[in-house]
Formats: sequence, structure tokens, C-alpha cells
Amino acid sequence: MLSTIYHVAATAIPPPTGPYHVGKLRRTVHHYYDHDPLAPNNVSTAFLMTVFYPTLQKPKGPPRPYLWDGVAQYYENQWNYTEGYLQSLTSNIQYDAPFLDGAVGHSPFPTLIFGPGGGGTPVDGSTILLSELASHGYTVIGLDHPWDQPYIKFPNGTAVIGTAWDTWLTLAQVPAVYKTRIVDNKALLAQLPRIVEELKAPFNTSLIGALGFSLGGASAIGSMYYEKKIVSGLNMDGSFLGRTAANDSSADVAAPVFMFGHEGHLGGDPSWGSFPLWQTGFFRYLLVNGTTELDFCDNTFWRLLEPNPRLGGTINPYRMINITSAYVKAFFDLTLLGRNSSILEGPSTEYPEVLWYDKYGNQYPSA
Repeated sequence: MLSTIYHVAATAIPPPTGPYHVGKLRRTVHHYYDHDPLAPNNVSTAFLMTVFYPTLQKPKGPPRPYLWDGVAQYYENQWNYTEGYLQSLTSNIQYDAPFLDGAVGHSPFPTLIFGPGGGGTPVDGSTILLSELASHGYTVIGLDHPWDQPYIKFPNGTAVIGTAWDTWLTLAQVPAVYKTRIVDNKALLAQLPRIVEELKAPFNTSLIGALGFSLGGASAIGSMYYEKKIVSGLNMDGSFLGRTAANDSSADVAAPVFMFGHEGHLGGDPSWGSFPLWQTGFFRYLLVNGTTELDFCDNTFWRLLEPNPRLGGTINPYRMINITSAYVKAFFDLTLLGRNSSILEGPSTEYPEVLWYDKYGNQYPSA
């Protein structure tokens, strides 16, 4: 009996902690783009929208696997997890659950646009964080671009197997992929009022934040130059590209931004050295001790059950989940809702792993 209880607990991802349950839906967003570096003939016609949102409906039935089999199998193979392990992970997130009551297109809670890492993990690979935000009222819209991710499946059942970034994509091609992400963000925001109207959803279409992991984080900030609808942006561990990497005043977003990553960026990533120098808006530059890039997505939990020193740092995975959830939520609570949080005012004794830096790369004294 004890082994059975352990098995069930071990295969469930950490549940959200907010006052709401979490619903999830997927929709195809049609958009023609003829400069896509990854698509056949450089033409893409759609991308995938996955929405995490608050619901009052309690979960019904047993937990269900939270990753597409194609995604789970890919990372089991690429990252040497046991076959079937990632496919066994479950959650209580409810597909197409009822929305909260409210007027279509309106909500007291903001909407966040999320971008996944380049070449993965896809949006579902950040479910722990995104569902946590949704459980506190946020609507979170994640965008997966076909051929960019190792595997995605559209609502009509069409599966797209992506390009293997590690076998042919050159550094010279990455800026074009980054630009495609910004184009997707702009297309989503342009179509969002119509999509929300079709869904009859109480999703906020006017108070918007952006965040992302790795390349998705860089493009979240990059999109702010072109989309003034985005009030604030958060980059989780992504190297800056394009205008954000310009070492001059054109890099100034002139809006609240948050750089949140692992310690390797300090001195090892020139873009994290130059970008802060030019910011004139609210700004935070925080690094988490004992982490690597892959601790800023659900992999930090995956490696808890099958430890692999190549796939994360020394930080305890549950601790990392708590840190990420606390700081990401605090940033958007402050910049979108005006709710102050002491953990954004300076180094915290509650989170000593989180190291603070000024725009010149000088570390703040510990709390």
C-alpha cells in the first residue's frame, strides 16, 4: 500500500495553490507569415494558442496525463529519462472547464502572454507556473509555433513534428526565429478581442503582461517595443536578441521589466550586461543561486524523480517551484494590479537563494 501511495504522489505535478481551480483550452490562431525560417517554403499559416484560466469547477474524475505523448517521448529520449516516465505525469487541470462569471472581454484580473523556449520545452512544459498564475485569477495564453517546438498537436488532431534545433539550426538563424515569435505575439494581440468574443470568455483584453522562458522570455520583452498594449514584461533566462541586445538607448523598453535567471548570465551573457544599462522604467535583475536554464521550466520537477546533474542545478526542485511562482506572481501583481510585495523591494531573508543586482551588475548585500 505504501508503495502505491508513493507512486500516485510521484506522478502528479504540484497542484496550483490559488483560490481557483484551473481550466485549459486550445485554439488555432490563423496567421499567414512568409518569412518563417523553420516552416516548409518559409510559409506558416497558423500557430497554437493554449489558455490556462481560473474556474470554480472542481476537478472531475482522475488526473490525466498533462503532456502530449509526442512531447513526453521526445524528452524521454533526448534527456535520458526512463521510457514512459514523462508520459505518466498527471495534473488535475480541466479541459474546457466553465469560465468565471463576467462580461465577455472583461475581468478584474489581467491577461498574460507566454512564450516557451526555442526548440522547447513547449507551453505545456511550463504548466506548473502557468497553472499557478491561473489559480490566482490570471488568464495565461501560451503560444506554440509549429516547427519551432519538437511536437505540437492542433485541436483538429493535426500533429506537427518540429525541427531539431541541436542538429541544424545555426546561431545566424536564431534571430529570424526570434522575429517570428514577435510576429506571433503581435498577431495574437490583434486577434484577441475577436477570439475572446467567439469564446464568450471573461478574459481581459486591455490589461496585458508578457513573459516567457528562454527565447520566449527574450521575445516577451522584445514585443514590448511594438505592442504598447503590453504593460510589463518578464524574461526568464533568455539571452536578449535584436533591439533588446543593442548596447545603446534604443534598447530602453521604457516600461516595467524583470530579468530572472540563473547565475551563468552574470559575466557570461553580454546581453544581460548591456540591456539593464539603458532601462528607464521599473526594473529588476535577479538571479537564482544553484540553478541552470532548465530549472525555469517544469523540468525542475521532472528531475526531482529522476535526478540527472546535466538537467538542472543543485537547488531543491520544490524550492525552485516556490521561488519562481512567488517572484513571477509578485511582479505582475505589482505592475498590473498595483499590489506591493516586500520580495520585490530588496533581498529577502525568506528567499536567500535569490541574488539581486543593479543595472551595472553589482550585487546587492544579502538581507
